[in-house]
Amino acid sequence: MVCFKKAVSPVIATLLLILIAVAAAVLVYVWVTGYASSVTTAGTPELQERIKIDAVGVESATEVHVFVRNIGDVQVAITDVYIIDAASSNVVGHLSTTTGNTIGPGEVKEFKVTEINPSLEEGRTYIAKAVTENGVEASLSFSYSA
Repeated sequence: MVCFKKAVSPVIATLLLILIAVAAAVLVYVWVTGYASSVTTAGTPELQERIKIDAVGVESATEVHVFVRNIGDVQVAITDVYIIDAASSNVVGHLSTTTGNTIGPGEVKEFKVTEINPSLEEGRTYIAKAVTENGVEASLSFSYSA
């Protein structure tokens, strides 16, 4: 009795080895990126800071009230609040804060921008932007009407 046993051809064997190597590389990549992102997130406070501008109140053409909420889980310090002309991207108002600028988690704080030059024009759109000491930003657009 003659028994014929066929082996796997060398081409198919090579393709199977390449497939196994690629699958192993993908698994290592997924594991390394997951580990690296968990280490990075835990170590940098700017990734834990989250702020939001709840509202903008226009008192007059030269005074704007910006209400900033801390929606993160750590205390934040607001260093700058800007009023920007949306059409030209020019900064028309700026408030630089050094004291009394910290906001606890879940709290809202009001910032008054009074140095607006040129004064706000009726019907124009502006952007209020708040920046923390770690560079986290929040912005909200608003229109001025007298």
